[in-house]
Amino acid sequence: MTGSFAPDCRVIEVDDPRLAAFFDAGQPDIGTVWELCMFFEFDREETVRCIADWIGPPQGVRVLDCACGSGFPALGLAARGYDVTCTDGSRLMLGHFARNARLDGLDLTGLRVPWHELPGRFGGRFDVVLNRGGGNYRYAGVWDRGGLADRTAMAEAIEQWVACLRPGGRLYVDIPPDPGADSVSDSTTQHPTLLLGGHVVDLVERITVEPPTGIRTWHTWLTVDGVTHEFERRAFHIVADELVAILTACGLEDVHVVDVPGEFYDVFCGRKPR
Repeated sequence: MTGSFAPDCRVIEVDDPRLAAFFDAGQPDIGTVWELCMFFEFDREETVRCIADWIGPPQGVRVLDCACGSGFPALGLAARGYDVTCTDGSRLMLGHFARNARLDGLDLTGLRVPWHELPGRFGGRFDVVLNRGGGNYRYAGVWDRGGLADRTAMAEAIEQWVACLRPGGRLYVDIPPDPGADSVSDSTTQHPTLLLGGHVVDLVERITVEPPTGIRTWHTWLTVDGVTHEFERRAFHIVADELVAILTACGLEDVHVVDVPGEFYDVFCGRKPR
């Protein structure tokens, strides 16, 4: 690791059965890293409550989480009575989803549906489509294998989600804050040490955005009981203006920033014309 940063030297004892199950399941993977990041960045109950407030009462509302990952926030919304369809293109993440659903006592299955297949399965059916997780559209089609998606894949993916909205339906999508496109961004975060279910867990993240290519590299070092596992995901950086342009080009109206307390990233929404 290079670059200067202030390490977090705290040690926190955590009682979180869902998170502990990741480390009891065997070899850590990128899904384990993802779940840890969600733990550090979100109060899950608070975030689910605030998303539910944005959606409105669950009666008669059909929701698609088209990147359900390991189940946050879809499982929390289902527990609140929402009719949630959960899809993801990653078999790995859906395996974690299934375990978390069991731990939460929910009879909810995540479906493996790549984004390009969504319109054929669910075209025009949903009142709300959610896609959140720090702009995961940047990894369209390459999350499991860790490659670099073509830059046009972002817009193509978002177009598939919009196709699943009924007239008047709303899209909810997030994006990381822009670190500044004109300079190299090198941000390193060392999270507190976790004492979790008999395990000692450390996570360090490094995010770099390199001009002029605009390639964003997310590099993580996950150390469990003294053994370090490295992961890297590369994607093209995207700024808010570009996301708004894509959403507008997909035919959405009233595209704007949404203030959702409990969210870690910037949230945009838009409505499909009636």
